[in-house]
Amino acid sequence: MKAILGKIRPSKRLLVILAAAFGVSAASGGAAVYVSRDALMARISEPKTSGLECTTIRTLKLGHNGQRWIRMHVKTDRADGKSRMRTALRVVGALAKAEKADLYQVVVLDSAGPESRADVRGAAIGAEVLFAPGPQSVPGMSETFRASYNEGTANSVGAFHGKIVDLSMGDIRTMMAAMDDQSSCIDPSADPAEAATAEGAAVEHEAKPAETAEAPAGH
Repeated sequence: MKAILGKIRPSKRLLVILAAAFGVSAASGGAAVYVSRDALMARISEPKTSGLECTTIRTLKLGHNGQRWIRMHVKTDRADGKSRMRTALRVVGALAKAEKADLYQVVVLDSAGPESRADVRGAAIGAEVLFAPGPQSVPGMSETFRASYNEGTANSVGAFHGKIVDLSMGDIRTMMAAMDDQSSCIDPSADPAEAATAEGAAVEHEAKPAETAEAPAGH
């Protein structure tokens, strides 16, 4: 047996072929690793079709000429314009499923934006959606949706100074059809044990004559 093995000697040509084969295999494996990593990074960087996580700042339930309007102010952390828009559309959809109203309004602010209700206007607004199931009965609404976002990024105080982009109904339908998440924002003040009490207080607050809402054209 030893004599037989001793007679087997790999030729130089065979060694070159084997070395080349292993070299190609190693290179292919390395390329596969890089392609997979690039594909993973590309997937991570893709915008989420349903927007981003958000936090509820306040929900206002208002009476306006016999109608019920619900306004929600939410915040996202350093989101781009389209992500803010998708977030607003997702949240307004969740809000409409949870409560019945004539007009729903969701305003998206930056995490560094204002806390005061009076300051939620102008450059503080990163995205806004108005939804009226029956637009013909709501002043200023000619269609079911009105949606817009600021394409700029927020500065250190949460103000946006970019161009305002208005979405068409086609754009809105396309964004909403692609969503795979229908959740609302995280509400830090929500407490299941106090939900019934909070809702009762909101209805009572809404009934006060002084608590009315301005038209959709104003923030």
